[in-house]
Amino acid sequence: MGDELFNDTEATSKSTVSAPISIDETTARLVNYAANLEGADDDAMDVGYSARLWAQVSLPYRNPGNIPYWERRNGNVSLMMQPALILDHATGERHAAYPYGVLPRQAMNWMATEAVLTQSKELELGRSMKAFMAKIGLHHGGRDHKRVSDGLKRLFGANLSVEGLEIKEDGHGEAIEYFRIADSVRLWFGKDDMEDNAGLWQSKVTLSDRFYDSIVKSPVPIDLNAMKALGKSAMRMDIYLWLTYRMFYLRTPTRIKWADLNLQFGAQYTQPHKFKAAFEGHLKAIKIIYPEARVEPTQEYLILRPSKPHVEPTKPRRQLEQ
Repeated sequence: MGDELFNDTEATSKSTVSAPISIDETTARLVNYAANLEGADDDAMDVGYSARLWAQVSLPYRNPGNIPYWERRNGNVSLMMQPALILDHATGERHAAYPYGVLPRQAMNWMATEAVLTQSKELELGRSMKAFMAKIGLHHGGRDHKRVSDGLKRLFGANLSVEGLEIKEDGHGEAIEYFRIADSVRLWFGKDDMEDNAGLWQSKVTLSDRFYDSIVKSPVPIDLNAMKALGKSAMRMDIYLWLTYRMFYLRTPTRIKWADLNLQFGAQYTQPHKFKAAFEGHLKAIKIIYPEARVEPTQEYLILRPSKPHVEPTKPRRQLEQ
């Protein structure tokens, strides 16, 4: 009977079988990531870290343009950023420029990981742009050299302030912290961009005390390979970071209004239904690599239920080896 069924199916399917199903590049990366982890132990992950700040608020997804400041809110916490003033060596003039998109997120994940692993504020970027781009998971070529150089200047030159509202029985007050990402930056990438040029000094960045402390006191474990698999979407990277962070301490089901999520993740969406559709699309992609996340979108809320964190909080391997 089994043979007959197989033969009948084969005979009737000849006219209906179509070409193999094609999937986009990002979905292929996500499926490959999930397949590689299936049945593997935790060491199969490339465990890295992010600052808790970026799990609460985030940088722009697109260039905000010529505005005096940019702001994003999450409950009682708000991030305000003033742009870097970048010098044009050809004209001698400066122009305002904001960090935005995937690049600053990749760079900050790398910096946070290095800070936690080395327990040092001084981080070595490498002797060439190619070497640094490999560290943050970018391919070298084309216009990427200029893009990364410009992105680092935007990131390190911006001024940030984080404001939190504190409510107590006898009143309320505000706690505000002002800081930069780095106190000093030394970029010595040569024009020939050789992989190991002994004539070039090592490029370094020294993180500011406030930013360094915010990283090492409460780092958020992430899988760097998961970040790479999530593709070229900064919003998707932010949702993954936020979700795995929330699952660290979530003990009871909670629901979050879409309007509140829009303030945190999608300030560029003026129409709420478009933000909700975009968020749900990113959530489906994230669920491929983080299926343990118990998340339920409803018409009015996003419901989170206690779940296993995507990366278990453990001491960094390099610290354990010391």
